Amino acid sequence: MKVFDSGMPEEAYWNSLFDIPQIVKWLNITDVVDPIAEIGCGYGTFTVPIAKKFDGIVHSFDIEPTMIERARKNARMAGIQNVTFHLRDILVQGTGLAAQSIGMVLLFNILHSIDKHMILREASRVLKKSGIAAIIHWRKDIETPRGPSLESRPDRAAIIASVEDLDLQFKGNSRILEPYHWGIQLIKGDK
Repeated sequence: MKVFDSGMPEEAYWNSLFDIPQIVKWLNITDVVDPIAEIGCGYGTFTVPIAKKFDGIVHSFDIEPTMIERARKNARMAGIQNVTFHLRDILVQGTGLAAQSIGMVLLFNILHSIDKHMILREASRVLKKSGIAAIIHWRKDIETPRGPSLESRPDRAAIIASVEDLDLQFKGNSRILEPYHWGIQLIKGDK
């Protein structure tokens, strides 16, 4: 099941819409316990720079075979060997990863779906205790050159409301990620 409004533009243009080094720095992956899971890898825009800085395994998922192949090619061209790519419909099949096996889950530009709670529940299920769900989405307080409709974009309140029954808590790490995104990090607790 595809998340609505999820069409991808040309790769170079897509990559220009992010300050990739700023976002990778915000993730603070040097403190992450192996492994990382990325839900919706697209072109590998974040897969490649994260895998370059991370010693552990990165599991990258996408529903589109062409995106998996492009991300795999980009990783190969960058000499990256610590990424395992998974062609999978997360909303139907889940990730297939073991419960409490992941140190960080990346949810970038995918929580504008009505199924965001299912995605967040799967993230919570696979995260280890004290693991991080790192969420980035298009800002809804400004017009952006891409992204879903403003009314379908989640804000901090919507994300926090979506995890009230999960064992994910907001511990204060939320910020604008210029030029067009914002991010929030949720920590898995003891619920």
